[in-house]
Amino acid sequence: MLTGLRTTVYSVPDLKAAADWYTELLGYGPYFDQPFYVGFNVGGFELGLLPGRADQGRADAAAVVCYWGVADVPTAVARSIALGASLVEDAHDVGGGIILASLLDPFGNPLGLIDNPEFRAALGQPAATPADLSPRSIQRDVQLPASPEQVFSMWTTSAGLARWWVSDARIELSLGGAFTLRFLLDQPPGLQGSEDCRILSWLPNRMLSFSWNAPPHLPTRGQRTLVVLEFLAEKGGTRLVLNHHGWPTSGLADEASGWPKTLAYFEQAWTAVLARLAQVLAEQAS
Repeated sequence: MLTGLRTTVYSVPDLKAAADWYTELLGYGPYFDQPFYVGFNVGGFELGLLPGRADQGRADAAAVVCYWGVADVPTAVARSIALGASLVEDAHDVGGGIILASLLDPFGNPLGLIDNPEFRAALGQPAATPADLSPRSIQRDVQLPASPEQVFSMWTTSAGLARWWVSDARIELSLGGAFTLRFLLDQPPGLQGSEDCRILSWLPNRMLSFSWNAPPHLPTRGQRTLVVLEFLAEKGGTRLVLNHHGWPTSGLADEASGWPKTLAYFEQAWTAVLARLAQVLAEQAS
């Protein structure tokens, strides 16, 4: 039956104004933007905007409230109000550590916010259980002519990644935040890149770890491995160390599983990725 919120559609009198407002609120734009519908991917769930009546008022939408997960409800309430939302019910604990708040967006739609410890953002299905975790890993390192701060920024901001790897990236440097790189923009959502991969941990300018998936043409696409980056200051720049692990022992022993092909794919891919980063930084330094 019901397994969780997937899509909420708001009817708005001015589609462009609503799309601009939610772009500002979320910090990124829609994945689907047409005159008849605008859709945002919000942590794997969809917020849709549909053109409505020009005279639509707040009373029309008061019967339904859909609650969207946030990491900090009071902060999200303050930001929403600053952008023009109206407070209905301020942040409050309803028991079990669950924090709720409700507002009305500038277009008359209820906007519910929730932090529920039972429903944190999913990090994806891990490829290996602790009992089946292989000691195998892909290890690469490269010397770069830039400071750890510069290199860290090139991995942890959308603008930084656009400078050297992929133009369409959504990075949220927070626990469970998005680490989405879209390489295949001609494909449908879900088959474009690292959708629904998440940041697992970080130390500013020193370390970053994130979950990672295989490209759509491999059968292991739906499972997650782990990537850890270390940014080591050395004379003249940074030594970047990459460790890609989390491989299943049983899968690597079974050619039909697709894991041997996945491992071989990334052994080549990470070499090319780090070479590209080194080339871009060398060109900028010259």
